[in-house]
This record gives sequence, structure tokens and C-alpha cells, in this order.
Amino acid sequence: MMKIRVRVDSNLRISNVFEPPLTLEMRGEVNTLKDVLGKLSEQYPYLRFMEKGEMGDDLHHLYLNGESHFSFPEGLNRKITDGDTIRVEAYMDPLAGG
Repeated sequence: MMKIRVRVDSNLRISNVFEPPLTLEMRGEVNTLKDVLGKLSEQYPYLRFMEKGEMGDDLHHLYLNGESHFSFPEGLNRKITDGDTIRVEAYMDPLAGG
């Protein structure tokens, strides 16, 4: 079974629910970077990791083994393999108060 290590950094904190930096291990049906973002979206629905199959607005950077996903011709469809490390940086814009 494949094991992928995912680190999530974010400026969003929700006490006892979402307290980054987080390190998760994903197992099973994660074959591409897009699959990883899909799983993160399910686990943490308050952050927009994905929108309409693309990178969500809250996602600023995505790295696979230290390389930005922008450098891959296949982008989010990049295949991942056992032992890969993925780093996700998600930042919410502060809400404007009035």
C-alpha cells in the first residue's frame, strides 16, 4: 500500500480542529497531486484546496519532493509514488471588517 507524507502550512487556525503545520500520512487511492488536494478538501472543507477540479483560491503553493507543481508539464495530474513528500501552503485572505 502506498504511503504519502503531506505537510499542510496555513495561516488559518481552528482550535482543536485545524492547527497547522500539520503532517498527515495518506494511504490508498491517491495517485496524483489532484487526488491529494481532493482528500484534503474532504478532510478540511473550510479551506479551498480545490475548486472545479483546479487549485483552489486558498492554495498558494504546492510542492512535490521540494519541486513546485508549476514546474511539472502535467500540473496537478502529476503522478505520485510511495514515499513522496508533498507540502501544501494554504493561506486565507483576512476578512475585511467594517
